[in-house]
Amino acid sequence: MFTVIIPVDLCQRASDITSKAIKIAQSAESSNIKIIIAHNDRAKKYDDFFLKSLAKFEMVNIISDRFYEEGVNSSILRNIAFNLVDSEHVVLLDVDIWPDFNLIEKYSRRITNNCEPFYILPCLYLTKFGSQQLSSNKLTVQQLKSRFYNFSRKEFLHLASPSSVTIMKTKDYKFIGGFDTDFSGHGYEDFDFLVRLLIHYKKIKSTTDFFVNKTARSPLFLEGFRRHLGEVCLETLIEKDMVFHLYHSKPIDSQYYAARPDNFITFASKHSSLIGDIPSKDSTLITKFVELCNQKKIDIQDYSILFDNKPGHIDRFDTFKRRLKFLMNR
Repeated sequence: MFTVIIPVDLCQRASDITSKAIKIAQSAESSNIKIIIAHNDRAKKYDDFFLKSLAKFEMVNIISDRFYEEGVNSSILRNIAFNLVDSEHVVLLDVDIWPDFNLIEKYSRRITNNCEPFYILPCLYLTKFGSQQLSSNKLTVQQLKSRFYNFSRKEFLHLASPSSVTIMKTKDYKFIGGFDTDFSGHGYEDFDFLVRLLIHYKKIKSTTDFFVNKTARSPLFLEGFRRHLGEVCLETLIEKDMVFHLYHSKPIDSQYYAARPDNFITFASKHSSLIGDIPSKDSTLITKFVELCNQKKIDIQDYSILFDNKPGHIDRFDTFKRRLKFLMNR
């Protein structure tokens, strides 16, 4: 029914990425889910170890070569992996996502039943503590979700909606041209892809504030293009369906993350036609979400956590060292 594609480049976090890829492969094997991994082989020891570690999994197909020389280009890798997809649906996944194939299958079935042409799943980012609890089976997915909606702090960083985790028709990936390989390093290649997908289905409008580039801890407070993309995720959000992003550290002075400003310029330049003359009726998604709860006769009190957008909660840091670094602004 669906195939999962995952880009892998081990130029940083090699051990962490390898262990997470093995976990996904194990889950795919037990669930009989086909995974295609495009691996940029830099001919290092960790690349060889990665390939040997994944070779035993029958449900995992690895395409490995030196596809590019410089920094990480996930767009190239996703497009290469997509070339081997022969299923009706394709799922865009990152190696840091906890594998929940039952959830993915649920939304793949909905696409088959013509409920929606695609789904973008909200993604809850876990702290190191939360990731350890999930990975060691001390907490289940349902228990973690329950803690999130009951205002627990130390397991969670923020909820991303939209995220890059997308379930869609394979023919649509091809129709919109796949990922733009001009995006290199971290950021905005997924927003560009999703904007083009929404344009294809006429689910996006031009507004004066389209390129407001603000992040938020809660998806209800998003503005600009994130708000436009987040609007198509509200149905999924209201069902409390989400994937989990496992914690990883960010390298200091990484060229991968330094690419974000240039990638935003590329993104804004490509979609300049979405700057319109009419402002958004509501700059955030709060009103839309409340209206949806009223339509579905859902108690909005069950979603109180989504109205908490306070930045920089120190109690989200699960160790004294991380709290101290936060207080010292380092």
